Amino acid sequence: MATKSATSARVGRVLLVIGIVIAVVAVASVVVLMWYFSLPIDHGSLSNDTKVRGGLLLTEDTVSEGGVFLAIPAGILLVASCFLFPGYFMSRGRMGLSTSNRVGGSIVANYAVVPARTHVLWLLVAVLFWILLLVVPLISAGAGGWPMGVESDARDYVFVLCGMYGGLAAGIAGLMAVSLVKKQHYLSMQRSNDPRLQGAEAASPFWRWFSYRWRIDGWLAMIGGGLAGVSVIPALLGSPLICAILLVIALALLVAAVAAARQYWRAGEGLGSAEGFA
Repeated sequence: MATKSATSARVGRVLLVIGIVIAVVAVASVVVLMWYFSLPIDHGSLSNDTKVRGGLLLTEDTVSEGGVFLAIPAGILLVASCFLFPGYFMSRGRMGLSTSNRVGGSIVANYAVVPARTHVLWLLVAVLFWILLLVVPLISAGAGGWPMGVESDARDYVFVLCGMYGGLAAGIAGLMAVSLVKKQHYLSMQRSNDPRLQGAEAASPFWRWFSYRWRIDGWLAMIGGGLAGVSVIPALLGSPLICAILLVIALALLVAAVAAARQYWRAGEGLGSAEGFA
């Protein structure tokens, strides 16, 4: 059994490393796409039909088809998650078929909880990506700098890239912030031997479904964080009303997420546990 656990942990570490490398490639691909769409049209080509952006791929007439490239980083991130999640579960805990009689997922993972300091560090990394991917380009554009010098079609793609992946970074920051609130509240209850902590048999079916199985508080946090993140776009483009509407919706979602996260104890499950279906 010990040998099997050690092997699983080694496999998990390998998957984790692969996932991290792929995630770095995904982030790099966002930067590469911003660079690519900022390239000037090569007017020294052989004919008008082959005037291409920096000599690469898209012609001047087919630049409108470049939207397909915008999904490349998201696709790479999806592939990275296929390695990161099982890799983390296997390297820092165990994952296998459920042996419980309770109605729930068929796959259960139990893992070590990330320390609060590490959690805060990753939260700050997400905020940094939001600043670099969205805030900095918008401020630069507002001052007349990049990407305002890029022709209109390609400039639109740059702004969409900034909005998509800057908003994603903000959403992840919102998720991690609410997750930290959930963790600290639950651990505080544990340290004080709060009598409200119950066993799984006495768990509320609704909260187990809401907070444990589907992590809806996390989805609310991510959507709220993403909306808060992209609210800087109308703010810097001179549309304060749209900015205010986005912020109100974002605040409502984040407040709901925090309120739900503080009820996680009602699910009757520990922090370092998750279930899924396979």
